[in-house]
Amino acid sequence: MEEKLTLGDSVKKWGLIYGLIGLIVALLSAIFDIQAMGMAGSIISSLVNIGVAFAIYFLATKEYRESNDGMLSFGQGFKIVALVGLLGGAIRAFGFYVYIKFIDSTFMDRVLEAQIQAQENMGASYDPDAVPEFMKFFQTAEFMGIASLIGAIFGFLILGLIAVAVNKRTEDY
Repeated sequence: MEEKLTLGDSVKKWGLIYGLIGLIVALLSAIFDIQAMGMAGSIISSLVNIGVAFAIYFLATKEYRESNDGMLSFGQGFKIVALVGLLGGAIRAFGFYVYIKFIDSTFMDRVLEAQIQAQENMGASYDPDAVPEFMKFFQTAEFMGIASLIGAIFGFLILGLIAVAVNKRTEDY
């Protein structure tokens, strides 16, 4: 008799997988400076991240459904994708923060340089003294880590719920 997969087991397994794959994708994007490739690089990076997230949410809910007599309620699926998204997002955010804060400390300088170049291309000049103090937080490694986690939350709210809708199965009465 096959053992039923618990919600916690599913979340731990797929959250860890999502966190590690998401971290690898984020690190490769940073190492190869994909964002510097312009709009095409940003689109490719976004599509890879969306594809990875959807695949993880889909596989997590499908495995749970198949392990539990082919049944998956919308509520169970939502719990799975929410917890997988939070765990995986936290792993990715922490790993990316460590990378840009301690390993590649020039990453944020390159991001700021790209932003300045984009402003100059649109005809605006950049004056660092004109930037309000609270806005400087958005140019820090801490903000990049927080933004990564927020991105994971929006990801499970959109992509995760689509995966749940696809995999949902309930008994017919």
